[in-house]
Amino acid sequence: MRMTKIPEHYTTTVGSIEITVAPPDHPPYSVDAIVEEQDTSLLLGDTHVVRDTSESYEALVGKMKIQTFLVPGQVLVKHTRPWRLIAVVYDVGKKPLYREEWIATVLEKLFREMESRRIRNIAMPLLGVTHGRYPHTDFMELLCSVVTDVQADCPEKIWLVTPGTDYVDLVACLEEMRT
Repeated sequence: MRMTKIPEHYTTTVGSIEITVAPPDHPPYSVDAIVEEQDTSLLLGDTHVVRDTSESYEALVGKMKIQTFLVPGQVLVKHTRPWRLIAVVYDVGKKPLYREEWIATVLEKLFREMESRRIRNIAMPLLGVTHGRYPHTDFMELLCSVVTDVQADCPEKIWLVTPGTDYVDLVACLEEMRT
């Protein structure tokens, strides 16, 4: 039996934006920003890190009382290199965990942030797919509809960071949307 080797990445253009599907271990290019999907409590992924603190218990409780709470659809910008854009697409206290309108709102806000900060190349997971089980074909349709409406120069390229198990399906989905 002959095995067909799957290419490391697939690239197409939607509107004026180049979209590349590639696994995390084969970046197609360097990026100016990385999108991380998160929930309203910042419990998912690597952004939740417990650190030792030299502050008193009372000072920490005081900070917690004035802490602003996140809502689905928000985008937090971390001023790092590359930029970190935290996309709040989940709420672990709700059923279902995600809603399509939250993901759509986040996508619109992400594109506004990319335009205002002149972010040209971005790496992004398929929002809502990993933890919420949002169908990847629905995400791709939503992304393509938002990308088609983008009138700005930024971003130029989007790298959809995709596990190998979804790669073939995503390429087929993008090919179908091109026709």
